[in-house]
Amino acid sequence: MHTVINQNSTFQKFDFSSIITPHDNQEAIGIIKNIIAEGNYFTNSPKYQTKENIFARQEAVWLKYRMSFLFSVFMYLGREVKVNNMMAWSFMTNLESAEDRENLWHHHWHPTHDAAKMLSGVLYLHIPDDVKDKDYAGTEMAPNGPAGDGKLFITPSEYTWLIYPSDQWHRPGIVQSNQYRFILAADIEYV
Repeated sequence: MHTVINQNSTFQKFDFSSIITPHDNQEAIGIIKNIIAEGNYFTNSPKYQTKENIFARQEAVWLKYRMSFLFSVFMYLGREVKVNNMMAWSFMTNLESAEDRENLWHHHWHPTHDAAKMLSGVLYLHIPDDVKDKDYAGTEMAPNGPAGDGKLFITPSEYTWLIYPSDQWHRPGIVQSNQYRFILAADIEYV
């Protein structure tokens, strides 16, 4: 039995369903599919993760995702901060392309960065409608590391940023569909 939560003080959600629309998500997915079709994705791990900083793209739709992520970070911190660096990428996966989840545990903090000054986020652009259990289709977190106890799944919510410290170990949820699952992931370094 897996532990499932909606959010807590470490893993917080910020809903932008009044700003981000189904059309926005479809437009973003179309752009991501084109990026993948052009071969601009990592082939080592994980498969179909875009290489470019999607937040740097010029299409107007990215403004909503970029600004909603930034606002979510400010709300998570309870204050406005100066941003040193911010980037985003996408990841698409289905049953056919899925990799062994045991190999996908990771965090976004690196020794050259100040872990206390980094946050990460994920927004689900598309969770397939034929998944058997949506609670497990989002992201699995390991607050005590991949080998430790206390792992939990965060229930995915549409049009919502999930924000958490970048040093938190996590991996994609359980792939349950032949349709592609699309996520937008982002990191921010701040002062």
